Amino acid sequence: LLFYEIPLLIESKLMKHFNVVIFIKAKKQLRLKRFKSKSGDKNLFNILNNKQMNDKKKIKFCDHIVVNEKNLNILKKKLLVIINRYE
Repeated sequence: LLFYEIPLLIESKLMKHFNVVIFIKAKKQLRLKRFKSKSGDKNLFNILNNKQMNDKKKIKFCDHIVVNEKNLNILKKKLLVIINRYE
């Protein structure tokens, strides 16, 4: 299994190169908070965020949707459930 984190995957029309697309979503304010905690600049976040497609449109191109608004351990557990379906 190979995993890639590609924020503009759908916007770049690269989905056809992957067997499974998992959309990991979180509220904008939470994503901004996480970005800033990694020394990210709010203006850069807004530029990158504005280049992304709206979540509702993006979901149409994904095989799975995972809400990531808790902690990393919960995210890993949710992803393992999906991964186990393909083993």
